[in-house]
Amino acid sequence: MLELIIKPTSGLTFRRMPSSILHISTYPFLPPTTMSGFLRRLKLLETGYLPETAVKDPNYYTLPSQLCPLGAYPVNGKFSVHTTRRQGPKAFNHNAFSKLLRYRLKNDKRNYQLHTWEYLFVEQLIGYVVSEDVELLSQLKTVENFGCKIGKEGYAFVEEICGPTELSLKQIEAEPDTLLPGTALVGQPCEAFPMYRYAWRVGASERTNLENPEPSSINGFVPFVAGQIHGTIKLEYYTNGIVHLPKPFIDELLKGATSD
Repeated sequence: MLELIIKPTSGLTFRRMPSSILHISTYPFLPPTTMSGFLRRLKLLETGYLPETAVKDPNYYTLPSQLCPLGAYPVNGKFSVHTTRRQGPKAFNHNAFSKLLRYRLKNDKRNYQLHTWEYLFVEQLIGYVVSEDVELLSQLKTVENFGCKIGKEGYAFVEEICGPTELSLKQIEAEPDTLLPGTALVGQPCEAFPMYRYAWRVGASERTNLENPEPSSINGFVPFVAGQIHGTIKLEYYTNGIVHLPKPFIDELLKGATSD
């Protein structure tokens, strides 16, 4: 396991999906898939390569399927979500709202409507990446002090990386340090979120060079439900006695690394 401290330098938006274009909501944490793309881009930046992001049919640049990022969460649970509101144009295919001089014309499409946008404000995020491949996991240690754009809105850098740390599998009652999948949330008071994992192409695990600018072999995304609980729950955890990473959540994310 690698433990990463991620330091934002501004408000962040990790857009909840599915979503409306009028109401942009944020997850109160860094989702695993967003974390994967963030770390892969840092490895590419380390080599001086900046992949372009196309608007239509963009390529995916993620960590290989042998590395499983579990997301990053506010340190000590301290965060706030700020909602901004503005009046914006209802139709985005006109330029009347940007003209210095405006003349009231009929059917000029200047119909305004309310838009909302959420920003996550947090001092630090603590994240985890797990893998059975210690050598591949160790390649991520070089991105310490690197940063770039992250999510829908915002910028962050990796402040500190600890590990690799060996974890053992135990069934205990503990407070999970990550999300739990929907199957583990039955009967538990929680806040649930629609989440997504990768659907990898066959043979994707063979491509393990983090610095190679070749796009990742991803077919798309598979939806699932995950949530946060406040308190302890008896589960199987990968743990070192301090960090408790729930096995059911890791198993859910790794489903995307198979041909199902």
